[in-house]
Amino acid sequence: MKRRIAIDKEDFFTEYFKYIGESEAPSIYHRWTAISIIGALLGRNVWLPFGHSVIYPNQYIMLMGGAGARKGTALNPGVFLLRSSGYRTFAPNAVSKEMFLAGIGKPEYGAEDDFDLDLETLVDDMVSETFVVAPEFNDFMGQSDTKFVTNLTNLWDNLPTFHHPKLTGKDVFVIKPTINILGANTQQNFALCIPPEAVGNGFCSRFLFIGAEATGRKITFPKAPDKDLENKLITRLAELRKDAHGPLSFAPDSEGTLDRIYKEFRPIDDVRFTHYSTRRFTHLLKLCIILATVDSRNSITATDAIRANTILQAAERRMPKALGEFGRSKNSAATAAILDTLTRTHTPLSINDLWKLVHKDLNKFAELTDIIMGLVRAEKVQSIKIGGKQGYMIKAVVEETWDTDLLDLGYLTDEELD
Repeated sequence: MKRRIAIDKEDFFTEYFKYIGESEAPSIYHRWTAISIIGALLGRNVWLPFGHSVIYPNQYIMLMGGAGARKGTALNPGVFLLRSSGYRTFAPNAVSKEMFLAGIGKPEYGAEDDFDLDLETLVDDMVSETFVVAPEFNDFMGQSDTKFVTNLTNLWDNLPTFHHPKLTGKDVFVIKPTINILGANTQQNFALCIPPEAVGNGFCSRFLFIGAEATGRKITFPKAPDKDLENKLITRLAELRKDAHGPLSFAPDSEGTLDRIYKEFRPIDDVRFTHYSTRRFTHLLKLCIILATVDSRNSITATDAIRANTILQAAERRMPKALGEFGRSKNSAATAAILDTLTRTHTPLSINDLWKLVHKDLNKFAELTDIIMGLVRAEKVQSIKIGGKQGYMIKAVVEETWDTDLLDLGYLTDEELD
């Protein structure tokens, strides 16, 4: 692997957060946007031999939050840097599954002239990659398209080839499809987009659902980015695309740490993430590849493993809440709206307050009563009286944590730790 020695280079994410500056978007959105653009940039250029297979750094990432959580605010700077570095294989924002499959590996419309094609590379080691950036994920995905869901599920696995018969009159045959997804959605719209059975067929185990609430920050006049730092990051990404090629290995100090992380992980206490828990170590290794490669190294260290575990754990703490009630009940949209509202309120809400919120989503008042009683029994909400008002609020949960030596909490922002 061709690599430059990292000298006087600050950690990429530290520089990225400096570039972002003060933002109305949550820090965790910015971090996973940065992770996603690096994974897309690397494509199949780097990989980690793992048993009889290899692991690539491609990822499916979904920023989940309410309509005012500033998901697009987090997406835009990272995608701008990636595009400015010369990356061109973006998928269209809205496209049928037929056109998406047929267009994998092709540059975005209008970018053909400056798309740098190496004919020898295409012949000898052709790779078809695309980066789906979807601030409105439902526009890209459509509604409850089970076949498209199945296709994307299979494509996450970096198949050697993908064959889909008779699309628009002819077969589609894709060599080494490499898909990255960075999407954004609300709980309610996600429930419209993805059929509930996707929880059990592996689709949701391949996604990382990055949940956050609106920060409440209001920046009337955002500052322009530091152009010197912007150019530095663009150059750094361009050099990474050029120089990072070949397999990674495990540094001797990493193996014991990774073994502990793999064996000591406690599955997420939510039946919808049963399949995710079995695939969690693969997600971790993808992060390790990104952390090592962006630091110009071709071996994964114990520090990479601990930082990857820290980043992943911070996301996992929020994943059940990020997904809301999707995949749980017929009234999942109403339940998600209730939980989202109770999370943001500082005073108890009565059953009548909640009925005003969801009455259009339910057929009768008794359904709301059943939802509330179910959430109380599940210890998601509690009945409480504050300041003379009786009602319902979110119930705090004491979480189990990792051993401190397997986390580097200083690597996260204060907001991510909250």
